[in-house]
Amino acid sequence: MIYDEIDREILEILNRDGRTKFTTIAKKIKRTEGTVRNRVRRLREEGIIQGFRVVTDPENLGFNGQAIIKFHLEPSYESYAQIDQLPFLCKTEDCKLMSLYRSNGESSFILEVLSKSKQDLDYFVSELRKFSGIEDIEVLIKEQKIYDHLS
Repeated sequence: MIYDEIDREILEILNRDGRTKFTTIAKKIKRTEGTVRNRVRRLREEGIIQGFRVVTDPENLGFNGQAIIKFHLEPSYESYAQIDQLPFLCKTEDCKLMSLYRSNGESSFILEVLSKSKQDLDYFVSELRKFSGIEDIEVLIKEQKIYDHLS
């Protein structure tokens, strides 16, 4: 895998707008459209580009509550077997589990959750507390976006 300045420039443009045409990218980086097309194809084949998606603003979709939830899960087969059930805790359109990460440190898992209200978030956390082996739940409410590399 060769990753160079040209690849970085292409990725920077596509991260801002994944719909940018190859001809537009080529003009911006002073390369041919064929070069851009071939590099994007290679970056996809090598797994550097994993896909293209729409990035939405949760607040504009009515999700006023955005939270990071950290928790510890006791290390047992039974506890880890239930992790697959976490996405189903959001049973309505008022709550959306965006991501789940395993982490190191004091919290073994981190969830990113969107909710339409504080009550929806509280309900999600109360359902999370019902899972056996989950302890030390900490809810961090996102208040203000300071920086986002996609913005």
